[in-house]
Amino acid sequence: MNRKLLSSARMALAALAATALTLVAGQSPALAALPSDYKIEVSRWYHGSGPAESNTIKITIRNGWNEKVGDGEFRADPDAYGAPGDALGACDNLADGLGVEIRMDIGSSSGFQQTDRVASTRGHNSPYCTGWVTGDIAENTPVAVKVCLVKGDLEYCTGVYYARA
Repeated sequence: MNRKLLSSARMALAALAATALTLVAGQSPALAALPSDYKIEVSRWYHGSGPAESNTIKITIRNGWNEKVGDGEFRADPDAYGAPGDALGACDNLADGLGVEIRMDIGSSSGFQQTDRVASTRGHNSPYCTGWVTGDIAENTPVAVKVCLVKGDLEYCTGVYYARA
């Protein structure tokens, strides 16, 4: 049996177990850490002189075979290619049955208190990228973002990363 099949089977078993726990316990979505062989890559671009200025952040998730599963991006400022500022976007690159969401908490510089904005690929076949989800945010407002792999009530989420609008 190859490793890819085992990983898919492990993800399916985790999804089944989480769904069963949700149904039995009557709880909201089952939140789990990403599988240990998954990698998170974070890219950041500053639009001023440094971290106190607005910045763009992109969080990419790769599986154990270094395949790009998907990513989420917060773009603080418009770019030369037509992307708007104060915008979220998500891409699902791998047909593994999981969608990709990027979630943002506006005004948070410590922890993730609430979801104020979401870009999600739920319900779309891979490969798929969302359009930009926008809304004005005051300059230099801190934001917290995380990217989640989602399927039904199951969520595998990265840690929280911070940027500035």
